[in-house]
Amino acid sequence: MGDRYYEVDAVRGSALFLMVLYHILFCLFFFGIIDWFNPYVISGAFGAAVFILVAGLSLVLANRKPSGVLKRGVQLIACGMIITAVTWIVYPQGFVIFGILHLIGFGTILSLPFLSKKVVWYIPAVFGAAVIGLSFFLDGHTGSLLLLPFGLPYAGFVSLDYEPLIPWFGVLLLGAAAGKLLYPSGRCRLLSRLPAMPSMFRPVCFVGRHTLIIYMLYVPVIILAVFLIFPDAVLSFLF
Repeated sequence: MGDRYYEVDAVRGSALFLMVLYHILFCLFFFGIIDWFNPYVISGAFGAAVFILVAGLSLVLANRKPSGVLKRGVQLIACGMIITAVTWIVYPQGFVIFGILHLIGFGTILSLPFLSKKVVWYIPAVFGAAVIGLSFFLDGHTGSLLLLPFGLPYAGFVSLDYEPLIPWFGVLLLGAAAGKLLYPSGRCRLLSRLPAMPSMFRPVCFVGRHTLIIYMLYVPVIILAVFLIFPDAVLSFLF
């Protein structure tokens, strides 16, 4: 992605920063270091929603062939499975089965019919809104392990990260709709007169261009930092 899309990188990088901040607070709460933060009250959904929205928008801007979109989706699913394996080893009682990378990976593949240039922006917008709306009917209902990716987890399900296709695939489709609407010819209608990327945006844009590798690494780095600063709290939790 070139400099003409620096605004997208900046938003993606900012969303990742919010997610990092949330997970720092979550880890401090998880290991009993702070008690004023409550993840059941203070949600990280906003940062995740922006991140997923930009992921959908980026699918339109990437202009990949279907095979390239499929390859990207499989890559993201594979990264998600690595997180599943690691969290199962470290925290089996709440390991990640279908987190944000699983969602974006499968969502990327499922979005293929909506990425064609022949598909106008309001089609993914309508489907996206319908998927989000469907989640209100599923709220409070339980399902099974097979239905877990669709927003129907089994009774007693607990996970450190859970973003099912319903409603989050709807957010991805809204991002794709925004991409088609705002970037009909490769340049943003609203930002067409902006110059090249301002130097002040370079750090956050750098983060925005490397979100996958940063996402894969930042939670272990946070846990390591917490262990180095508060070793007694982490060891007492583990043992």
